[in-house]
Amino acid sequence: AATKRAGTAELEIVASNKMKVRVPDSDTPEYAARLASEAPMLRAMELHAQQVDIGPTGHENQYATSYLIDGVRQAGDAIVGQEAVQVIDFWKQAAGLSVEDRRRRQIGDLTISKGVDKHNVRVTASGTQQGMRFTARFDPSKSVRRAANDLGLTEAQLEALKAIVDEGQGVVLLASQAHSGRTTTLYSVVKMHDAYTRNVQTIEMATEDALEGVKQSIFDPYAEGAEFSMLVRSTLRRDPDVVGICDLPDAQTAKVVAQGDHERTRAYISMRADSALTAIQMWTKAVGDPGLASSCLRGVVAQRLVRRLCTNCRVPYQPPADMLRKLGLKPESVKQLFKEGGQVLIKNKPEVCPVCQGIGYRGQTGLFEVYSIDKAERALIAAGDFAGLRSELRKKRLPSIQQVALLKTVEGVTSINEITRTSGEKKK
Repeated sequence: AATKRAGTAELEIVASNKMKVRVPDSDTPEYAARLASEAPMLRAMELHAQQVDIGPTGHENQYATSYLIDGVRQAGDAIVGQEAVQVIDFWKQAAGLSVEDRRRRQIGDLTISKGVDKHNVRVTASGTQQGMRFTARFDPSKSVRRAANDLGLTEAQLEALKAIVDEGQGVVLLASQAHSGRTTTLYSVVKMHDAYTRNVQTIEMATEDALEGVKQSIFDPYAEGAEFSMLVRSTLRRDPDVVGICDLPDAQTAKVVAQGDHERTRAYISMRADSALTAIQMWTKAVGDPGLASSCLRGVVAQRLVRRLCTNCRVPYQPPADMLRKLGLKPESVKQLFKEGGQVLIKNKPEVCPVCQGIGYRGQTGLFEVYSIDKAERALIAAGDFAGLRSELRKKRLPSIQQVALLKTVEGVTSINEITRTSGEKKK
């Protein structure tokens, strides 16, 4: 009889304590809760999602799921409040979090698998006035683990970045909008330095991945008297050879970095900006002294993420000549572009593409601009001549983000629609 009642589940769940989560008997309420809890995770795996979110909709007793797929949010199913809380509580318990604590932000880890499809999942749960909020991020460490030559840089940009890294002094700005690969690029650049022969440190809000040989310091904003700039100052006083700073939250942090020993230390600052020029302007304003801001600056890297076209179902087409001219492309040199498909022919019948699940895209790549900041550029920054700086950067004959976007469109890596979408986001 016990065998008949034994429940079956699609997911194998290994809790934070490394123990498998037992599947309840099939005739129990706990079994129904288990199946309901698995549903959004199974859907996320099917969609190759990076993240699942469950939260209140603002309507009474209503929750909704959503999925983040290659940086784009896709709506999921609505869930009644009581069932949503059950689902959140199930995953909180599996992640070793306090189920009773419905206010404080809690973070835990677990593993889920379905056959060979296995994922490490980082669970975050917190309470709001409207209700509980839940996020499950899939393979957070793997998502930020990329070598510099796998970020999306052109060959010329990669060589320029290597030269900036090799100089090893002063400040380098790493800029992008939120959720556009800032942590990945910061980690990648920091790892270009040999952590075994040099003193390499980072200052982070949370450790996304363990960096071998690197001292990773975590800033706790809830600690008594916590100030980000104070942690930066104390780190710089220890004379690191390299320090990666995850954010530029205030002017005081900028001033502390600008006043550091730049012959001794290379500082990488990750910051929110949509272009290299904007990043330099924001840095200069934050420091409050153009001369000081420019004197320590040695490089700037800016980026944007775009989705890659699914190579299994992308559709070639001949673009109109007038459209190519508007994009600054020569019609005679571009015979075809690609756009998103989402369907493939199986036995002469159109079917949803099994690789991208009908989305038309699979994965992301970076669009970059990389510039060293030399004597001429520093003089223009000190003088506040940003129009002159723009011209000086162009002389380096390295592509801008917009130029790389067109290049990757012509190469069939991404589409005009995707470039237009991400350009629109940038302007918001």
